Order: sequence, then structure tokens, then C-alpha cells
Amino acid sequence: MQLTPLPPLHPPSPHRAWHSTPHPTLPLLSTSLGKSAQITSLRTSTPHSILEGGHTRSIRSTAWKPHLRPGELGLVTGSFDGTAGVWRRDESTGDDGEVEDREEGEDWEFSVVLEGHDAEVKSLAFSPSGQYLATCSRDKSIWIWEEVDGADEWETVAVLTEHEGDVKCVAWAPSEGDEGECLASSSYDGTVRVWREDAEGEWGCVGVLEGGEETVWGVAWEGGAESKSISQSQAEADSKPEEEDAQKHKHRRLITCSADTTLRVWRRVEAAEAESGGIPSTMRAAAQGEKWVLEAVLPKAHTRAVYAVAWSERTGRVVSCGGDSRIVVYGEVKAEDAGKGEEEGKEGEKEGEKGEGNGEEGEKVGPGNWKILATAEMGHGPYEINHVTWCQRFDGKEGEMVVSSGDDGAVRAWEVTE
Repeated sequence: MQLTPLPPLHPPSPHRAWHSTPHPTLPLLSTSLGKSAQITSLRTSTPHSILEGGHTRSIRSTAWKPHLRPGELGLVTGSFDGTAGVWRRDESTGDDGEVEDREEGEDWEFSVVLEGHDAEVKSLAFSPSGQYLATCSRDKSIWIWEEVDGADEWETVAVLTEHEGDVKCVAWAPSEGDEGECLASSSYDGTVRVWREDAEGEWGCVGVLEGGEETVWGVAWEGGAESKSISQSQAEADSKPEEEDAQKHKHRRLITCSADTTLRVWRRVEAAEAESGGIPSTMRAAAQGEKWVLEAVLPKAHTRAVYAVAWSERTGRVVSCGGDSRIVVYGEVKAEDAGKGEEEGKEGEKEGEKGEGNGEEGEKVGPGNWKILATAEMGHGPYEINHVTWCQRFDGKEGEMVVSSGDDGAVRAWEVTE
């Protein structure tokens, strides 16, 4: 496979592009650029609107508010000034779903400032239901917020302070039904923590994943039904209907990326499986006793810190980026194909073959049955790539694309081709 560049989504900015977030349903992309958040139409690759004037320092990340009524947009921005800003805008759409032109003077409203962190807000995310907003900071804390009756009033639900270093990223698990909502956080302290709300409404840490001694920059959850793992699909096929929900939760997975250049896949398991001795693990459970094991370490592809990782809901592929300006796409392979790929990779190493561009190195399969599918070298030239995400295409093509944001102020789109 190859990563083929598509036309840029907007002209390069003089400001560093920290983060880009696609709207969950509309053809819109928000990007953190300096003290503003720029919204781009994914249908036309042209500017849609700009959010500015709400922060005194650069915006680090953005999150779209889900489940709003038709014609309404909501965005939250996290800034180096230590605050999160809540923005609202009313929209009108045409019959084709495209956002109509705005009249002069109509723009975003900066409605609320969420204050509490003592240092820059690194990351923020809405829970799948839209009930909770999580923010994390260099002050080592995670705050969980809830809007009160949709009236531009927010209250603090919890302040989580168990991390021993900067909290770099927060990510909510896809909806888990009766189990409620679940949050993961990664930190400078080299760990990922998993958090849940108990029956009394108190939030606590239910698991600690120790991914090494260096900073864990990012964490992402495996997506919905379309990105079921091979092991999960096989388990569901063999299980009885009444066991389907238990199997789904048993095989819940997340992926982490680290300053040590590695990407690790973790899986939640039942206590009996974790204690069987057959699964390698660097996990330690918190008091509540959730069991997580290290399922896979993806083949090495980066030479510097990996800053961001995203797991596709559509295909189950993973994409990563980092300080080496490299974008890498990985795929999970069937167990019966893993040995063959591993042997081919070893033969390639003996012959001195190295992955270039899309990479022969894609034949190497690491522990856990993952392999490299495609690589874009120098995706943003000599500049670091801060963020990468999967994004649905709205340009008349089917499928999805990769969107990367870099220190060069550019937001680039990439097509994964066979």
C-alpha cells in the first residue's frame, strides 16, 4: 500500500498546527493554529470560519460537541493559557447538506470559559453520549465537566490527580452500554490510566498500564463494530448469542504511543485469563481490579518520539506520526499469515532490504500479528508532525483519508491506496 498526498486542506499557516479534529457527522475539520481554531470544509477544501479572540495563548486542541440539534455547532478549545473555551454557532444547511454562506457579522459565539487548571490544557474530549467533557493539563490533573441543562453553565464532576507527570492525552472509550462511560489518559509519567464512574457517581482509576519509562504521548481506543479485531470476531462467531456482550467487553482494546518510539496494543480481559500465565503483561490493576494485558507491540517504524495514534472505526487500521516527520499505517493480520510474514521480514533483513516510501518493511510482522502497510517519509518535510487522525472523505470519493498536522503550519490529507 501507499500513502498518496491529496491537495492541502488550506494554505500553510505561520503558526504551528497542533491538532485537527473532524466533525462526527458534518464535512468540517477544526485545526488549532496559533490563538485561533480554523474550520475547513472537507467538501470543498476551503475555509469555513475562524474562532479567535477567546484565548490569550495558542490553542492546543479542539473537540466537537456531539448530538446537537440540526443547525447548531459546538466546539471546545483547550489552550496554553490553562483554560478551555466553549464556542457555539447556528448553522443553516442546504438540501445537499452543505453549509450555506454566512452573512456578514454572523459568526461563532465564545460563550463560556472553563477555568481550573494551573497550566496549559494539553487535550480534551467529549464522551460518546456528550454528557461529559474531559480536559487534561501539564498540571498533572484531569478534570471532568458536565453542562447543566444546556444553558451555558458547566459544573466540575471530578478532578483526577493520580498521574505523577503531565497528562498528555485523554480519550473516551466507545459506548459500552450498561457499563457506562470509560476514560483513558496518558502521561509523562510513562503510564496510561483507565477511569470509570461508580454507582455513587464517583470517578476512580480502575487500571494502570505501564508502557515503559518514557512519556506516553497518546492513547486511542479501538472503534465500533466495523473495526472489530480478528480475535474478537472469531470469539463472537464461536460464542453463544447470550455471550456476545461479555465477549465484546472482554476484548476491549486500546493503543498507546510513546517517546520510546513504540506503539502498544492493550486488551481488557477477565481475571481468570489474566491469571492463567499465558499472556505477557506489564499491567498492574488498581483497587477496583480491572485486568488489562499487553497484547501486541507494533513493528518498529519510527526513529523519534511517536506523538499521536488513531484507530480507524471503518477498517481497523492504525495510523501514527511523530518527531521524525513520518506517517505510518499498520494493519492487523490473520494468525495463520503472521508466521509467513515474519519469515519474509527476516529474509528481507538478511538481504539488507529497507522500507522506502510505502515500504517493503510492511512484510515484517511483530508480536501480536500487526504489520506495516504504508509509510510516508518526511510527510511535513523536516518538521515534526504533531497529530494524525482518520477522516471520512466528502470530496466525492468513498472511504476515508488520513489528516496530519505539523510544525510547518500545514494540514495535509493522505489517501491510502493499494
